[in-house]
Amino acid sequence: MIVLKNFTQLQAQEKALVYKWRTHKDIASYMRNEKISWKEHLEFLESLKGDLSKKYFLVFYRDEAIGVIDFVDICEESCEFGMYQSPNLKGYGGVLMQTLLQYAFETLKVKSLYARAFNTNTKAISLYLAYGFNFFKKDCLMSYFVKSAGGGGIIEV
Repeated sequence: MIVLKNFTQLQAQEKALVYKWRTHKDIASYMRNEKISWKEHLEFLESLKGDLSKKYFLVFYRDEAIGVIDFVDICEESCEFGMYQSPNLKGYGGVLMQTLLQYAFETLKVKSLYARAFNTNTKAISLYLAYGFNFFKKDCLMSYFVKSAGGGGIIEV
């Protein structure tokens, strides 16, 4: 079973876990803001409480925290997503991708889902293409993707 825990509901140890993952060299190197402090992390979590255009979730699979999915620029028609897996795990990219697709299309009910990846992030690019995202643009730093509606059932806490 998949359970999504909203970042606004995280307990202290979960906040610390997400920060540890987020600042891990294998994850941080693919973030737009590569370095963040603990204070910035806590301020970001607090800012999510009043921002309806963003949703961030800690994803649990069979009671184990496996990664993070997020949705930004949420509007009636579309949103953009991000995701990362615990740096201590392998093989959960598909679970995270299926979870975020279900949430975007069934819960948020967006018609289009956008993604971007650093051109050097070949794992993410391969995953997006494997899940039916269409490549539509590339610049010197990023590749951009879009996918239209899809489907499943998720519990949000």
